Amino acid sequence: MKYMKYLATLAMAAFTFASCETDVEQVKLAPESEFVTPVLSEQGDIVVNADNVEKEAVTFTCSEADFGQPVAISYKLYFEKDGTEVFVAESNYPAITIKKSDLNGKIVNGLGVAANESAVINAYIIAFAGASEMSTQKSNVISFSVQTFKAAMRKYHLCGVFNGWDAGNAVEIWENKGGSNIYEALVNLPEDATNTPGMSGFKVLPNRAWDGGELGYGGFSTLGAQFESSSDGNLLLPAGIWLITIDLNNMAIDAKQYTQVDIMGSFNGWSDPMVMTYDAAANVWKTPSAIDAGQEFKFRLNNSWDVNYGGGTDASELYPEGFELIQGAGNILCPSNAVICLHANCTPWVVTYEVQ
Repeated sequence: MKYMKYLATLAMAAFTFASCETDVEQVKLAPESEFVTPVLSEQGDIVVNADNVEKEAVTFTCSEADFGQPVAISYKLYFEKDGTEVFVAESNYPAITIKKSDLNGKIVNGLGVAANESAVINAYIIAFAGASEMSTQKSNVISFSVQTFKAAMRKYHLCGVFNGWDAGNAVEIWENKGGSNIYEALVNLPEDATNTPGMSGFKVLPNRAWDGGELGYGGFSTLGAQFESSSDGNLLLPAGIWLITIDLNNMAIDAKQYTQVDIMGSFNGWSDPMVMTYDAAANVWKTPSAIDAGQEFKFRLNNSWDVNYGGGTDASELYPEGFELIQGAGNILCPSNAVICLHANCTPWVVTYEVQ
């Protein structure tokens, strides 16, 4: 490839100008009129279905870009439909492969195409010069047809101090939409006073096993400012209640802290919150005591009505015995004497009942 022939030249330049900065970002590129723009190859029609969604992948190829100097080049693929664009994937080579499950998620969740429908999608590649993307070249735009598929919800797992580092019982954290590859859960992280005072460590696992696929601090390219790393590479957050968001499309992780999860209702005159506790083994938030049948209630965060959740009418796909919650919706009617359970490891959150 073209960029390979520049390696010897770059090495000689680094030796000759040892007293100067040798960062490739300092290289002055050729005039833009001399750049070579990548050309994206045509793509055939794509069908995503139950038989191939988890087994097959699609590769988009283009010719090499050239910025006239020996700089690293990255290639980013984008999809577009009706004025909406979505970033798809990135490669250091002029070939980008994406699993059909992820491609389907980008089109359904990113571009708003309905599941189990056909749509014409536009695609293009942008070549970036240098690690700081100091110059770009956009390819031609191609179009292709995609038959989408209603993807099943996928899950990852969290394992850490809060569950005794027991990978076999790591808690499930579900996609916020089928095929989105973005996972969210509200968990309570206890302090690891012995190893990391004031902090709580955990890792992200694709399976309930220490099989080498786990992700720690070094596994993410973008982390929220709240995160720290332990000496052995675990993700650390200050002990407390956190809504953790994992974006595996961009290998990013972020977290938002809350002070309290509670319910308010007619059972106590809407005046005194009943604080919920987190059951790490079951990965569910529960009231400390039962609520009588016929009482109304709502969920709240931070001991405030600023963020509250009420009753919906849709049954949950993940928890068939429960119903999905809607932020700001009306009161929920307790159907029987029961402990109230909040499943906050999925989107939307779900309410279920432990009948007493």
